Amino acid sequence: MSTTPERGSASIEFIVASVALLIPLVALTVTTSQIASATFAATSAARHGVRAFTGAESTNIGLERIRAITTLVTDDHGVIDATPRWELDCSRRNCLRRGSLVELTVHLDVPLLFIPSLPGIDIAPRVTVSRSATARVSITAVNR
Repeated sequence: MSTTPERGSASIEFIVASVALLIPLVALTVTTSQIASATFAATSAARHGVRAFTGAESTNIGLERIRAITTLVTDDHGVIDATPRWELDCSRRNCLRRGSLVELTVHLDVPLLFIPSLPGIDIAPRVTVSRSATARVSITAVNR
């Protein structure tokens, strides 16, 4: 047994251990919330984008609506650094023909802020979130 008393070392060890465990926990929480926000944004962009496209007068107007909605929704959900991409798939050659099905898939590439890049690789780590929505062009649509 040691005869020298240890005073205050337990509290210092507790503080050091707490900080060492708290920083990764905060980084994990922030990363998880970024991915969740991107998932909600992709879902909303796909759902609202396909609805706006099927109600458009022309394909060009519909595509412009999808671009605007994707930008608005990603900004609204706080997904600023994500790179949005989308794909449009139609059941018929003319997407806006009465009764045709239109599927919109939105992809968001979300950067992981607290995960460092590997040495020698200049590409930041990213997670791709994809969501799809389908809508039918109204059979009562005018000029289709």
